Order: sequence, then structure tokens, then C-alpha cells
Amino acid sequence: MREDVEALFLRELSRLNSHLPKKRVTLREALQNPEVELADGGKHRFRRSELEFLKSLVPEEEWDSLRLPVLIELDPKLGRGAARIRGAAECRVVARILGKEEKPELILYLPEISELRGKLPTLTDYFLTA
Repeated sequence: MREDVEALFLRELSRLNSHLPKKRVTLREALQNPEVELADGGKHRFRRSELEFLKSLVPEEEWDSLRLPVLIELDPKLGRGAARIRGAAECRVVARILGKEEKPELILYLPEISELRGKLPTLTDYFLTA
């Protein structure tokens, strides 16, 4: 019975995350082709103005390590209103945008999440973890 509930939960979690890209792209790739294919078969386009904003913030030698969209991880273990950013390049750029200290992993709270999404609505996305 427990295995059935876990399997159902994992299927539902996968369905909730079906809006995510099949494969994230680098900033360099996005500047050349500003879209990604989604897990559900759709396409997501990045706004050119947001890409240009990131291009101005990120040194060219980091364009191949910054993966887009930047994923905002919603994990219940973090508590209500908190989210996580992972990835060295992703954390660096988010820290620069928000004026935070650069760390290998960032924990953001609602006001920061709102600010980040306001500045990069097409270059950020939420995903749920268990």
C-alpha cells in the first residue's frame, strides 16, 4: 500500500513539473536560439531583453556554465515561503541580481523570489521537490 501511495505521489510530482525544460540551455545557446523544449512537448521562449540583461551581468567566460532557465526549487523541508537556487553560475548571477553574498547554494524568501521573478520572468522557473 505504501509503495502505491509513493508511486502515485511521484507521478503527480512529475506531472506538476511537466512545464520544465527537457534540457536546460546555456546563456550562450539562449542568446543564439532563445527557446527550450519542455518536458510536455511545448516550447518556452526567453525574452531577448532578459537575455541582454544577463549578458551585461555575466562575464563571457561564464556564458557556457550558466544554465537557463534558472530553477527555483520549492522544497517543503525549507519551510513556507522559502526556495533554493543550486548551481555555481546560477547562484552567482542570482546573488548579483539580489545584492546577496555569493554562496554555492542560495536560500531565497518570498520578497527575494518576487524580485528575481520580476526581473527575469521568462528566465526563471519553479520546480517542486519532495
